[in-house]
Amino acid sequence: MADIDAGGALDAPRVASSRIDALDALRGLAVLGIFVINIIGFGLPEIAFNNPKAAGGEGAVNFGLWTFTTVFVEGSMRGLFSLMFGAGVVLFTARAAYPDGAIRIADLFYRRTIWLIVFGLAHAFLLLMPGDILLIYGIAGLLLFPFRILSAKKLAALALAFLAGLTLLSLDEELEETELGLQAAAIEERADAGAELSATEEKILAEWEEAYGANWPAQEELEAQIASRTGSPGTVFLSNANIVAMYSSIGDLLWWVTDAFMMMLFGMALYKWRVITAERSLNFYAVMALIGYGIGLGFRIWAVASRWEADFSPMLWAWGAFDQAGRVAMTFGHIGFFFVLWKFAASTLPMRALTAAGRMALTNYISQTVIANLVFTGVGLGLYGAVDRIGIYAMMAAIWLAQLTFSMWWLARFRFGPLEWGWRSLTYWRKQPLRK
Repeated sequence: MADIDAGGALDAPRVASSRIDALDALRGLAVLGIFVINIIGFGLPEIAFNNPKAAGGEGAVNFGLWTFTTVFVEGSMRGLFSLMFGAGVVLFTARAAYPDGAIRIADLFYRRTIWLIVFGLAHAFLLLMPGDILLIYGIAGLLLFPFRILSAKKLAALALAFLAGLTLLSLDEELEETELGLQAAAIEERADAGAELSATEEKILAEWEEAYGANWPAQEELEAQIASRTGSPGTVFLSNANIVAMYSSIGDLLWWVTDAFMMMLFGMALYKWRVITAERSLNFYAVMALIGYGIGLGFRIWAVASRWEADFSPMLWAWGAFDQAGRVAMTFGHIGFFFVLWKFAASTLPMRALTAAGRMALTNYISQTVIANLVFTGVGLGLYGAVDRIGIYAMMAAIWLAQLTFSMWWLARFRFGPLEWGWRSLTYWRKQPLRK
């Protein structure tokens, strides 16, 4: 999340209102956009992310929704969310460049970041969000402070180095899985011909069946997931804790923290280049959108078409290997396209609503979790697994409208969103003024 408490840097020089509005509106787009992916995790078995034929409903519309969101939203809105956090770090710590300002701002920054980690743990375990990003951002934020003084070029170069490293890691993993699939295919041919298989060959076949089965889970497995999310509140809490623990290994945390850190570096660079404050020309943003979408859509369409053609076999090295490059390019394309629209429509009701949502990004992010759990889990209505993508996205649209409306209503009366106010008060360790 960017400077989620929104309103400007704490103890920092005032930034022009139009620049803050642009940042907030882009953050509003990110917090609504990330819900497009998160709500699928709340409403459907996990396989629905990667294989629309295994969960989420049949038919052209349901399949089309998966295809569209995978191309345009998956990873890129998370990237935009992370990027805005990096920009917020530069904005928040601006006063550190002043005489005697560094120690105080460092104190506030690390206090603020540690509270974000606490929020992330509470969000994941108590509010039942298995895909929480606040903990990841908090850990990455602890490492980010020293990098704020680097030039935009150095920040961008460092981010590109991380991008190259993550791509190479993905390439190695995907090639290993592809090799496993090829070995298994050859062994299956020998078995079909009547050959006796060795223990090593049996092990390879078992590993491949496990990898393939992850993309095509049995109905019993899907039903078990549904039961764990729609049972008693105790069952829901326990299943959620197991999911969080499963994805919180050292290796997983390192991957996700590195992924977020990379995008934060890009965000810091783009803020220093005055790109994400809407200060560049219309032509600049149009070219940015064309280049970003030109590269990103090339990767994404190729990957999605390959997955459909292969019937969602895991033996597709290209999809995972180049996903990072595709999502970063799509993120940049979204920024360019959004600010093309901003140049023409900054004062319109939709943009003002997005600006309000961005100023309350933490409140909106957490409330999405609360609402979704009340709708889909056994804590509430228990609709997990019972609604297809069409129905889930109809609910999402209603939640969006409610959040946009509430954000505008609240900020007409108060200085900060409710959770933003709490975070700010904890950062300063004293109650902050709330009413306007």
